[in-house]
Amino acid sequence: MSEIAIAIVLLSAAGMLGRTLLRVSSLNPGLNVRNLLITRMALSPGTLQDPERIRAAWRDVLDRARGVPGVESIAVVDTVPMREGNNPLGYWTDPAVPPENKLPIALTTSVTPDYLKVTGIPLREGRFFDDRDRMRSEPVVVIDDVLARHAFAGQEAVGKRLWLPDMGWGPVRVVGVVGHVRYWGLAGDDQAQVRAQLYYPFAQVPDRFVRRWSELMSLAVRTKVPPLNIVEPLRRSLRGASNDQVLYEVHTMEQLARDSIARQRFLLVLFGIFAGLALLLACVGIYGVLAYLANQRVSEFGVRIALGASSRDVMHLVLRHSLGMIFLGVGLGTLGALGGGLILQRLVEGMQHTGPLTFAIMIPVMLIAALLASVIPARRASRVDPLTALRQE
Repeated sequence: MSEIAIAIVLLSAAGMLGRTLLRVSSLNPGLNVRNLLITRMALSPGTLQDPERIRAAWRDVLDRARGVPGVESIAVVDTVPMREGNNPLGYWTDPAVPPENKLPIALTTSVTPDYLKVTGIPLREGRFFDDRDRMRSEPVVVIDDVLARHAFAGQEAVGKRLWLPDMGWGPVRVVGVVGHVRYWGLAGDDQAQVRAQLYYPFAQVPDRFVRRWSELMSLAVRTKVPPLNIVEPLRRSLRGASNDQVLYEVHTMEQLARDSIARQRFLLVLFGIFAGLALLLACVGIYGVLAYLANQRVSEFGVRIALGASSRDVMHLVLRHSLGMIFLGVGLGTLGALGGGLILQRLVEGMQHTGPLTFAIMIPVMLIAALLASVIPARRASRVDPLTALRQE
């Protein structure tokens, strides 16, 4: 019974993890992950002393990269979805900015104008950045639809103003609204404390931040060919005049998306293996116990058959004994599975409550396997020769 209960717990956990993995794998990440290369880039140390030289260096990087065969479009970005690193900032919607610990938080990302074209993030309202958005022009931002709902519920967000105290800007104008990106991964984004997202043009980053930002910047490259095929040509093209500019931490966005649910995939395999072993052990245990009990009752079965019991009657007698153990084990296992499901919900991102579908699949699997293990000793008991059994007695 204990083996059956443990098998039910593990089977149910594997079933819940399988459903979770199927669900999160089918979620829309908010951007087009196919043919998208993400790589960090270190500029030449000689360019990092002056903000204008840094900006000119990034423009040169973009121009050089566009000439690499296989590159469709390219953008510079400081924080990348589903990869380590983020930049949360407080924002407010009117000049009376409250204390910093009272501000709502948004994930902020600095990008160049082609970022939407590169990533495929949908533009919902307004416009994205272009060459008009520079240092001496009006500071502008683009927000995602989550921030638009939080900050301007029921109102038109485009044209509204936001205050970003940590950036040292005055009010910034919202010029566009884009779709939400699952920044925290396919499984973890829904439960994240900070989901609102805000984009601002790299060209408007204040001079005092430009060097620090440049040490964190990455290239996002939309390719016409498999992304990893252009890594070496891109690396050669972007080495720079002094041959000291490098690409590192190269990933495709598909890899980052897969890695974001790697834990769920690993746990599914782990629980699946242990559930299979537990199911096998439970079946072996049922077979062993019934075979032993049937062997102890050989003389009884011989008397029953001699008095007119059919083979089917004896078989049913053994199976009824087996069903008592099986159902009690299944009942205990179901209670354990409900508790295990609550624990998994807390520990595994993307897990939902235990649904009846999981039990509707896993409990019959256990029952069928256990009954099949019971049939062999039951059939053996039903074929007892009464004369042989009585002589043994």
